[in-house]
Amino acid sequence: MAEFLSRGAFRGKLLRSIDSYLALSKNNSLTIGLVKGGRFYIFGEENAESLMYDIGSITKTVTAHLVLSLAKEGKIDLEKSIDSYLDLPRGSYPTVYSLLTHTAGYGNLTPLEITLPALIRHGYARANIYERCDEGRLMASIKRRKNYRECGYGYSDFAYAILALICQGVTGVCFGDLIEDFVQNRLGMTETVIASDENTRLPKAALGGRIIDFWKWERDNPYIGGGGLVSTVSDMMKYLLLQIESRESFITEAHKICEKSESNRSNIMTCIGWHTYKKSNQLWHVGGVGTFRSSVIFNRTRGLGVVVLGNSKGIASANVHYIAKMLYSEMKIRKIKLN
Repeated sequence: MAEFLSRGAFRGKLLRSIDSYLALSKNNSLTIGLVKGGRFYIFGEENAESLMYDIGSITKTVTAHLVLSLAKEGKIDLEKSIDSYLDLPRGSYPTVYSLLTHTAGYGNLTPLEITLPALIRHGYARANIYERCDEGRLMASIKRRKNYRECGYGYSDFAYAILALICQGVTGVCFGDLIEDFVQNRLGMTETVIASDENTRLPKAALGGRIIDFWKWERDNPYIGGGGLVSTVSDMMKYLLLQIESRESFITEAHKICEKSESNRSNIMTCIGWHTYKKSNQLWHVGGVGTFRSSVIFNRTRGLGVVVLGNSKGIASANVHYIAKMLYSEMKIRKIKLN
Protein backbone atom coordinates (compact mmCIF):
# COMPACT_ATOMS: atom_id res chain seq x y z
CA MET A 1 0.00 0.00 0.00
CA ALA A 2 1.14 3.52 -0.76
CA GLU A 3 1.07 6.38 1.71
CA PHE A 4 -0.43 9.67 0.51
CA LEU A 5 1.67 12.76 1.10
CA SER A 6 0.34 16.17 2.09
CA ARG A 7 1.67 19.51 0.82
CA GLY A 8 3.63 19.77 4.03
CA ALA A 9 5.99 17.02 2.83
CA PHE A 10 7.67 19.43 0.39
CA ARG A 11 9.79 22.55 0.74
CA GLY A 12 8.77 25.88 -0.76
CA LYS A 13 10.62 25.90 -4.11
CA LEU A 14 9.47 22.41 -5.02
CA LEU A 15 5.90 23.14 -3.97
CA ARG A 16 5.87 26.34 -6.03
CA SER A 17 6.98 24.38 -9.12
CA ILE A 18 4.15 21.89 -8.61
CA ASP A 19 1.62 24.66 -8.06
CA SER A 20 2.74 26.62 -11.13
CA TYR A 21 2.28 23.51 -13.28
CA LEU A 22 -1.28 23.01 -12.05
CA ALA A 23 -2.22 26.69 -12.07
CA LEU A 24 -1.94 27.14 -15.86
CA SER A 25 -5.22 25.28 -16.41
CA LYS A 26 -7.95 23.83 -14.22
CA ASN A 27 -7.66 20.69 -16.37
CA ASN A 28 -3.94 20.16 -15.79
CA SER A 29 -3.11 17.11 -13.70
CA LEU A 30 0.07 15.95 -11.97
CA THR A 31 0.61 12.71 -10.06
CA ILE A 32 3.83 12.01 -8.16
CA GLY A 33 5.12 8.67 -6.90
CA LEU A 34 8.18 8.23 -4.67
CA VAL A 35 9.99 5.01 -3.75
CA LYS A 36 12.33 4.86 -0.79
CA GLY A 37 13.46 1.87 1.23
CA GLY A 38 10.93 -0.34 -0.55
CA ARG A 39 8.01 1.88 0.47
CA PHE A 40 5.67 3.83 -1.82
CA TYR A 41 4.46 7.42 -1.44
CA ILE A 42 1.94 9.30 -3.62
CA PHE A 43 1.15 12.98 -4.02
CA GLY A 44 -1.82 13.99 -6.15
CA GLU A 45 -5.58 14.22 -6.25
CA GLU A 46 -7.81 11.87 -4.30
CA ASN A 47 -8.04 9.17 -6.99
CA ALA A 48 -4.41 9.56 -8.10
CA GLU A 49 -3.62 5.84 -7.72
CA SER A 50 -6.04 4.84 -10.47
CA LEU A 51 -5.53 7.64 -13.02
CA MET A 52 -4.27 6.35 -16.37
CA TYR A 53 -1.49 8.31 -18.09
CA ASP A 54 0.26 7.68 -21.38
CA ILE A 55 3.92 7.13 -20.41
CA GLY A 56 5.21 7.71 -23.95
CA SER A 57 8.87 6.89 -24.48
CA ILE A 58 9.30 5.29 -21.05
CA THR A 59 7.77 2.36 -22.97
CA LYS A 60 11.21 2.00 -24.58
CA THR A 61 12.66 0.79 -21.26
CA VAL A 62 10.02 -1.96 -21.13
CA THR A 63 10.78 -2.93 -24.74
CA ALA A 64 14.47 -3.10 -23.83
CA HIS A 65 13.75 -5.48 -20.94
CA LEU A 66 11.59 -7.59 -23.26
CA VAL A 67 14.42 -7.86 -25.80
CA LEU A 68 16.86 -8.84 -23.03
CA SER A 69 14.47 -11.53 -21.79
CA LEU A 70 14.23 -12.95 -25.33
CA ALA A 71 18.04 -12.83 -25.55
CA LYS A 72 18.21 -14.80 -22.31
CA GLU A 73 15.94 -17.42 -23.92
CA GLY A 74 18.30 -17.61 -26.91
CA LYS A 75 15.81 -16.11 -29.37
CA ILE A 76 17.76 -12.90 -30.01
CA ASP A 77 21.50 -12.28 -30.22
CA LEU A 78 22.24 -8.66 -29.35
CA GLU A 79 25.43 -8.62 -31.43
CA LYS A 80 23.75 -9.77 -34.67
CA SER A 81 22.68 -7.24 -37.26
CA ILE A 82 18.98 -6.73 -37.83
CA ASP A 83 19.00 -8.46 -41.22
CA SER A 84 19.54 -11.69 -39.25
CA TYR A 85 15.92 -11.35 -38.11
CA LEU A 86 14.22 -9.31 -40.85
CA ASP A 87 13.91 -10.07 -44.57
CA LEU A 88 16.06 -7.23 -45.90
CA PRO A 89 18.06 -6.75 -49.11
CA ARG A 90 21.83 -7.05 -49.03
CA GLY A 91 23.34 -4.05 -47.30
CA SER A 92 24.92 -2.78 -44.10
CA TYR A 93 22.66 -2.79 -41.05
CA PRO A 94 23.03 -1.99 -37.34
CA THR A 95 23.08 -4.58 -34.56
CA VAL A 96 20.26 -5.19 -32.11
CA TYR A 97 22.47 -3.78 -29.36
CA SER A 98 23.00 -0.52 -31.23
CA LEU A 99 19.24 -0.11 -31.62
CA LEU A 100 18.78 -0.67 -27.88
CA THR A 101 21.40 1.94 -26.98
CA HIS A 102 20.44 4.59 -29.56
CA THR A 103 23.79 4.24 -31.31
CA ALA A 104 22.45 2.72 -34.54
CA GLY A 105 22.87 5.68 -36.85
CA TYR A 106 19.13 6.31 -36.85
CA GLY A 107 19.35 9.25 -34.44
CA ASN A 108 16.38 11.62 -34.43
CA LEU A 109 15.05 9.80 -37.50
CA THR A 110 11.30 9.95 -37.95
CA PRO A 111 10.72 8.75 -41.53
CA LEU A 112 8.52 11.27 -43.31
CA GLU A 113 6.83 8.57 -45.33
CA ILE A 114 5.43 7.22 -42.04
CA THR A 115 4.60 10.46 -40.24
CA LEU A 116 3.68 12.94 -42.97
CA PRO A 117 0.11 11.70 -43.61
CA ALA A 118 -0.81 12.08 -39.91
CA LEU A 119 0.90 15.46 -39.65
CA ILE A 120 -1.09 16.73 -42.62
CA ARG A 121 -4.38 15.43 -41.22
CA HIS A 122 -3.98 16.43 -37.57
CA GLY A 123 -0.90 18.58 -36.94
CA TYR A 124 1.81 17.74 -34.44
CA ALA A 125 0.82 16.11 -31.10
CA ARG A 126 -2.95 16.32 -31.62
CA ALA A 127 -3.05 12.71 -32.81
CA ASN A 128 -0.70 9.78 -33.15
CA ILE A 129 1.87 10.67 -35.83
CA TYR A 130 2.56 6.95 -36.24
CA GLU A 131 -1.12 6.02 -36.38
CA ARG A 132 -1.13 4.12 -39.69
CA CYS A 133 2.25 2.45 -39.45
CA ASP A 134 2.33 -1.33 -39.75
CA GLU A 135 4.93 -3.99 -40.54
CA GLY A 136 4.82 -3.31 -44.29
CA ARG A 137 5.38 0.43 -43.97
CA LEU A 138 8.18 -0.01 -41.45
CA MET A 139 9.97 -2.64 -43.55
CA ALA A 140 9.83 -0.35 -46.59
CA SER A 141 11.44 2.43 -44.53
CA ILE A 142 14.22 0.12 -43.30
CA LYS A 143 14.96 -1.06 -46.84
CA ARG A 144 15.41 2.54 -47.98
CA ARG A 145 18.13 2.90 -45.34
CA LYS A 146 20.27 -0.14 -46.07
CA ASN A 147 23.62 1.65 -45.95
CA TYR A 148 24.25 1.82 -42.21
CA ARG A 149 27.00 3.96 -40.73
CA GLU A 150 28.11 3.49 -37.15
CA CYS A 151 27.70 6.54 -34.92
CA GLY A 152 27.46 7.68 -31.31
CA TYR A 153 24.33 8.55 -29.40
CA GLY A 154 21.27 9.60 -31.39
CA TYR A 155 17.83 9.09 -29.83
CA SER A 156 15.47 7.18 -32.12
CA ASP A 157 11.81 6.11 -32.12
CA PHE A 158 12.55 4.36 -35.42
CA ALA A 159 15.09 2.07 -33.72
CA TYR A 160 12.56 0.88 -31.15
CA ALA A 161 9.91 0.24 -33.78
CA ILE A 162 12.44 -2.04 -35.50
CA LEU A 163 13.07 -3.82 -32.18
CA ALA A 164 9.33 -4.40 -31.85
CA LEU A 165 9.29 -5.96 -35.32
CA ILE A 166 12.18 -8.26 -34.38
CA CYS A 167 10.44 -9.36 -31.14
CA GLN A 168 7.28 -10.08 -33.10
CA GLY A 169 9.23 -12.08 -35.66
CA VAL A 170 11.11 -14.34 -33.23
CA THR A 171 8.01 -15.09 -31.12
CA GLY A 172 5.28 -15.18 -33.75
CA VAL A 173 3.11 -13.02 -31.49
CA CYS A 174 1.67 -9.61 -32.39
CA PHE A 175 3.86 -7.07 -30.61
CA GLY A 176 0.96 -5.36 -28.87
CA ASP A 177 -0.08 -8.67 -27.30
CA LEU A 178 3.53 -9.60 -26.57
CA ILE A 179 4.50 -6.46 -24.66
CA GLU A 180 1.22 -6.29 -22.77
CA ASP A 181 1.64 -9.89 -21.59
CA PHE A 182 5.27 -9.20 -20.65
CA VAL A 183 4.55 -6.05 -18.67
CA GLN A 184 1.63 -7.58 -16.79
CA ASN A 185 2.85 -11.14 -16.16
CA ARG A 186 6.66 -10.79 -16.06
CA LEU A 187 6.97 -7.30 -14.61
CA GLY A 188 3.84 -7.48 -12.43
CA MET A 189 2.36 -4.21 -13.72
CA THR A 190 -1.21 -5.43 -14.03
CA GLU A 191 -2.77 -2.02 -14.71
CA THR A 192 -0.43 -1.17 -17.60
CA VAL A 193 -1.97 -1.61 -21.05
CA ILE A 194 -2.11 -0.48 -24.65
CA ALA A 195 -5.28 1.60 -24.67
CA SER A 196 -7.11 2.25 -27.93
CA ASP A 197 -10.12 3.75 -26.11
CA GLU A 198 -9.48 7.39 -25.22
CA ASN A 199 -11.94 7.22 -22.31
CA THR A 200 -9.61 4.78 -20.56
CA ARG A 201 -7.04 7.50 -20.04
CA LEU A 202 -7.97 10.17 -17.57
CA PRO A 203 -7.57 13.02 -16.76
CA LYS A 204 -8.00 14.91 -20.01
CA ALA A 205 -6.20 18.13 -20.78
CA ALA A 206 -8.19 20.91 -22.45
CA LEU A 207 -7.45 23.64 -24.95
CA GLY A 208 -9.87 26.57 -24.90
CA GLY A 209 -12.50 24.39 -23.24
CA ARG A 210 -12.19 21.67 -25.89
CA ILE A 211 -10.98 18.26 -24.75
CA ILE A 212 -7.80 17.15 -26.51
CA ASP A 213 -7.92 13.61 -27.86
CA PHE A 214 -5.36 10.98 -26.90
CA TRP A 215 -3.10 9.01 -29.20
CA LYS A 216 -4.75 5.81 -30.42
CA TRP A 217 -2.88 2.61 -31.31
CA GLU A 218 -3.61 -0.47 -33.40
CA ARG A 219 -2.04 -3.49 -31.70
CA ASP A 220 0.06 -4.42 -34.74
CA ASN A 221 1.71 -0.98 -34.89
CA PRO A 222 5.46 -1.51 -34.25
CA TYR A 223 5.84 2.04 -32.91
CA ILE A 224 4.08 0.79 -29.77
CA GLY A 225 7.58 -0.38 -28.79
CA GLY A 226 8.71 3.23 -28.59
CA GLY A 227 5.75 4.85 -26.86
CA GLY A 228 2.49 2.91 -26.68
CA LEU A 229 1.93 2.00 -23.03
CA VAL A 230 -0.56 3.57 -20.62
CA SER A 231 -0.01 3.15 -16.89
CA THR A 232 -0.78 4.33 -13.36
CA VAL A 233 1.48 5.80 -10.70
CA SER A 234 1.04 2.59 -8.68
CA ASP A 235 2.35 0.41 -11.50
CA MET A 236 5.19 2.81 -12.25
CA MET A 237 6.33 2.67 -8.62
CA LYS A 238 6.31 -1.14 -8.85
CA TYR A 239 8.44 -0.78 -11.97
CA LEU A 240 10.96 1.43 -10.18
CA LEU A 241 11.14 -0.96 -7.22
CA LEU A 242 11.85 -3.77 -9.69
CA GLN A 243 14.71 -1.73 -11.14
CA ILE A 244 16.09 -1.16 -7.65
CA GLU A 245 15.71 -4.65 -6.16
CA SER A 246 15.53 -7.23 -8.95
CA ARG A 247 18.43 -9.61 -9.62
CA GLU A 248 16.93 -10.86 -12.89
CA SER A 249 19.50 -10.49 -15.66
CA PHE A 250 16.99 -9.01 -18.11
CA ILE A 251 16.60 -6.16 -15.61
CA THR A 252 20.18 -5.68 -14.41
CA GLU A 253 21.80 -6.00 -17.86
CA ALA A 254 19.78 -3.00 -18.99
CA HIS A 255 21.60 -0.83 -16.44
CA LYS A 256 25.05 -1.31 -17.99
CA ILE A 257 26.47 1.78 -19.68
CA CYS A 258 27.11 1.77 -23.43
CA GLU A 259 30.59 3.24 -23.81
CA LYS A 260 29.92 4.08 -27.46
CA SER A 261 27.30 6.62 -26.35
CA GLU A 262 29.88 8.80 -24.57
CA SER A 263 30.40 12.22 -26.11
CA ASN A 264 32.49 15.28 -25.34
CA ARG A 265 29.48 17.42 -26.23
CA SER A 266 27.08 15.98 -23.64
CA ASN A 267 26.98 14.62 -20.10
CA ILE A 268 24.30 12.10 -21.14
CA MET A 269 25.13 8.45 -21.77
CA THR A 270 22.88 5.49 -22.53
CA CYS A 271 22.42 2.08 -21.05
CA ILE A 272 20.06 -0.45 -22.65
CA GLY A 273 16.82 1.49 -22.94
CA TRP A 274 17.78 3.80 -20.09
CA HIS A 275 19.75 7.05 -19.88
CA THR A 276 22.31 8.06 -17.29
CA TYR A 277 24.91 10.77 -16.69
CA LYS A 278 28.68 10.47 -16.62
CA LYS A 279 29.91 9.52 -13.15
CA SER A 280 26.36 9.07 -11.86
CA ASN A 281 24.38 6.19 -10.35
CA GLN A 282 20.99 7.53 -11.40
CA LEU A 283 19.17 6.14 -14.42
CA TRP A 284 16.25 7.95 -16.02
CA HIS A 285 13.88 8.25 -18.93
CA VAL A 286 11.26 10.74 -20.03
CA GLY A 287 8.18 10.34 -22.18
CA GLY A 288 5.81 12.54 -24.14
CA VAL A 289 2.65 11.68 -26.07
CA GLY A 290 0.20 14.41 -27.05
CA THR A 291 -0.53 16.40 -23.88
CA PHE A 292 1.02 13.76 -21.59
CA ARG A 293 4.53 14.03 -20.17
CA SER A 294 6.23 11.55 -17.86
CA SER A 295 9.56 11.16 -16.09
CA VAL A 296 11.15 8.37 -14.05
CA ILE A 297 14.44 8.42 -12.14
CA PHE A 298 15.95 5.74 -9.94
CA ASN A 299 19.17 5.05 -8.09
CA ARG A 300 19.73 1.39 -7.35
CA THR A 301 22.58 2.10 -4.90
CA ARG A 302 20.54 4.54 -2.81
CA GLY A 303 17.24 2.65 -3.19
CA LEU A 304 15.46 5.78 -4.45
CA GLY A 305 12.89 6.18 -7.21
CA VAL A 306 10.78 9.05 -8.57
CA VAL A 307 7.93 9.00 -11.08
CA VAL A 308 6.04 12.08 -12.23
CA LEU A 309 3.04 11.73 -14.55
CA GLY A 310 1.52 14.87 -16.02
CA ASN A 311 -1.17 15.90 -18.46
CA SER A 312 -1.30 19.54 -19.49
CA LYS A 313 -1.69 21.91 -22.38
CA GLY A 314 0.94 24.40 -23.46
CA ILE A 315 4.37 25.14 -22.06
CA ALA A 316 3.70 23.52 -18.69
CA SER A 317 4.14 20.07 -20.22
CA ALA A 318 7.92 20.48 -20.30
CA ASN A 319 8.09 20.98 -16.53
CA VAL A 320 7.47 17.34 -15.61
CA HIS A 321 11.12 16.21 -15.89
CA TYR A 322 12.26 19.37 -14.10
CA ILE A 323 9.93 18.55 -11.20
CA ALA A 324 11.13 14.92 -11.19
CA LYS A 325 14.77 16.05 -10.96
CA MET A 326 13.91 18.39 -8.09
CA LEU A 327 12.12 15.57 -6.27
CA TYR A 328 15.07 13.25 -6.74
CA SER A 329 17.52 15.85 -5.42
CA GLU A 330 15.30 16.58 -2.40
CA MET A 331 14.96 12.86 -1.62
CA LYS A 332 18.70 12.36 -1.92
CA ILE A 333 19.41 15.03 0.72
CA ARG A 334 16.43 13.92 2.84
CA LYS A 335 14.45 17.13 2.52
CA ILE A 336 11.11 15.49 1.76
CA LYS A 337 9.17 14.47 4.87
CA LEU A 338 8.59 10.73 4.52
CA ASN A 339 7.53 8.54 7.43
